[in-house]
Amino acid sequence: MNGQHNISDVSRIAGIPKDLLRMWERRYGYPTPARDDNGDRVYTDEQLSKLLVIRQLLDQGKRPGKLMGLDIRELRSLVEVPKVEFAEGSLIERLKTGDAGELRDWFKNQLEVHGLRGFIHKVMAPALQVVGNAWTNDEITIYEEHLVTQILKELVRQALSETIRDQTDPRIMLTTVPGEQHSLGLLMVEALLRLGGAEVISFGTEMPFKEIREAAERHSVQVVGLSFSGSFKTDDALVMLSGLRPMIDPAIEIWVGGSAFAAKPAMPHGVILLENLLAVEITLGRWRQSALS
Repeated sequence: MNGQHNISDVSRIAGIPKDLLRMWERRYGYPTPARDDNGDRVYTDEQLSKLLVIRQLLDQGKRPGKLMGLDIRELRSLVEVPKVEFAEGSLIERLKTGDAGELRDWFKNQLEVHGLRGFIHKVMAPALQVVGNAWTNDEITIYEEHLVTQILKELVRQALSETIRDQTDPRIMLTTVPGEQHSLGLLMVEALLRLGGAEVISFGTEMPFKEIREAAERHSVQVVGLSFSGSFKTDDALVMLSGLRPMIDPAIEIWVGGSAFAAKPAMPHGVILLENLLAVEITLGRWRQSALS
């Protein structure tokens, strides 16, 4: 029923332990759930939405006591895009030394310091931007760009294999359309979704429309996720999405993201744009909240 969420659902969707929810209720007077006929806590949509934002702010180092009295618009204004944790020049200098082992050790240390989620937001995403710009400006070679890509893939895959999370809905398939060969964006999204407890099926790159449709049906997915890098023309991406959307069951959501949509163009009807990596987690929470309504 809309607006009626038990504590187990709220804990799972917002990523906040039940005991912590109860402690906040006692200590801060928030959240203040109603009680059903059995005396169990019942949370509203508004409370769940606010708790989702509070969890994001806690991940960014904010203290709960400072957040509970704010309304959801005030809380959303505090959400920050994670700060880059390295100087641009230092990364290129490490890459230019030609010491692949030292570069890998540096990235590995950053992963250990920040954890997988923080590494993706604060190190991996900005590093790829720096390396991409350097390659465009002829500051590095293509093999140096490939080296960074391979190191990051290996580290994230290893970290994912060591991260044990219960998988729950939604079941999400990730791929790219024909002509899109870049896969690192998909890998970052996959990691964030898995950390959020979603079940992810990754099909790699360049999947024909017909196979996207068949795979979505065969695996009973609830979401199809597609990545479009900056090398893909925005207009071409929008045309392809306009052709793909009618082929997919309307009950299956289509989420898209990537540098091709940096200008935030209007999406075809039924396609949801993830404007940045933070939007991956926000949209995952929104899907779960909607599924319970």
